[in-house]
Amino acid sequence: ELVGPLGRYGRSRSCRVIGPADLATAEALLGDPFSAAVLCAVPLRIGVGGGASGSGSPGRLLHLPLEDALAVLEADLLEALQAAQHYALDEACVPNEFLLELLEAAVSNVGNRDGWDEMMCRRIADTWRTRDPTNIWLDDKLLQVGRAAELCGGEELHLPIFGHAAYGDAPALAALHADVRVRVGRGEGLVVKPRHGANSRHVFLWPPKGDRPASAAAAEVEAATEGGREEAVLESVKRALKGWDDSWDRECWQLSQVPRGVVVQPLYAIAVSACESGGPRSRAAPLELKVQVLFGEVVGGTLNTHPADLWVTRRGDVQVWNQEDLLARGHTRCRKIDKCYGKHIPAAALQTLVRVLQAHWPLIRGTSERLTRGAQLDELRVDWLLGDDRWGPRIGELTYMGAGSRMSPPLSRRLSRAYAAAHLSRLGRLAVVQADCAEEVLAATGSSLWPVGVLDRARQGHGRGQFA
Repeated sequence: ELVGPLGRYGRSRSCRVIGPADLATAEALLGDPFSAAVLCAVPLRIGVGGGASGSGSPGRLLHLPLEDALAVLEADLLEALQAAQHYALDEACVPNEFLLELLEAAVSNVGNRDGWDEMMCRRIADTWRTRDPTNIWLDDKLLQVGRAAELCGGEELHLPIFGHAAYGDAPALAALHADVRVRVGRGEGLVVKPRHGANSRHVFLWPPKGDRPASAAAAEVEAATEGGREEAVLESVKRALKGWDDSWDRECWQLSQVPRGVVVQPLYAIAVSACESGGPRSRAAPLELKVQVLFGEVVGGTLNTHPADLWVTRRGDVQVWNQEDLLARGHTRCRKIDKCYGKHIPAAALQTLVRVLQAHWPLIRGTSERLTRGAQLDELRVDWLLGDDRWGPRIGELTYMGAGSRMSPPLSRRLSRAYAAAHLSRLGRLAVVQADCAEEVLAATGSSLWPVGVLDRARQGHGRGQFA
């Protein structure tokens, strides 16, 4: 794709989105004083047994060369870019002037400003300026359960809520304590978490009585509590209810408006055991696939525990990354995640992922898209829990403006650029055409939508505090 620095053309000038075109058409548009900018997309030329969105069963393991895998991703992202043109978008998601500058910078090919994490962090910073209450429900671990079901015709999508209580509501807390005592006595596995939380802070995983706690937080509470498992779980309810974490101050303003409270749900099957060499930071976790949706179209997903190992494509295939290829494109391993879950996904967990995708990918993708379209969001991350024979695929949580720091730079850049181009073209500030070769486009015009050359090899930093 071809993109020029949009400021050079003037923000008030109109442009149109067009279909496939040759380079001469792109050059003509660039020379038109009434055009804002032009993006050129290079068509997908590789075959993956049906292409990026072709026929065939999901759940295939792919080991494509990096360039070919990125070409599949780019084709999937173009599906979202195309869908954006006539997408019914909630007014709260329409970018303001501050965000328009951010979007333009992402496709300007100037500096290293095109990462998904930077995009999310600056959008988060903007929420503290605008303070729009429209989408608070997306950060509320209680309200999003009912709202998601409502958007999908009443179907229960999340794990059920066993009980909840707001801070200061003594009767509700007493009822929750009584229910927890009964469930612990029956040997049920439970998850205790803050209604107002994020980043897995103050989340306690309690397996059935007799098994070791499945999270470091739960193990710490049990070690410090007298009276056995029942009293330890009740203490975790207290901690989740009152808990706060410094990282939440760097999240969006909407999270700060969620009432303090505690939520109790069933524990989903553990698929990734605690890493023996990880020390006190190691923890067990369910198999969780973070599915990213742009303008109502699923574009792919990563694993919560091992984001650098693989990418699930739009059609449900599993691209297993060559780590040396990723390192050559600016990827750096996250030592914190490695210590928590180990460097690579366990073979049994990978087999579970493939099995679930083969059986349930149409449900996972279709539901994720239906939710995003129903809420009229420009983007949404739907975190799916997979592999529990009792519960089946369930949504763990919905995340709007979710962190991109776990995403490898080649993916992060393309996701950010597609998101920016979709908004800009939807607003008439950008035209999209196709060219045969991104390198030729870059040489002829000095700009490209997908990163080329050194722009696709730089490392990317992350951290929310630097953009606040």
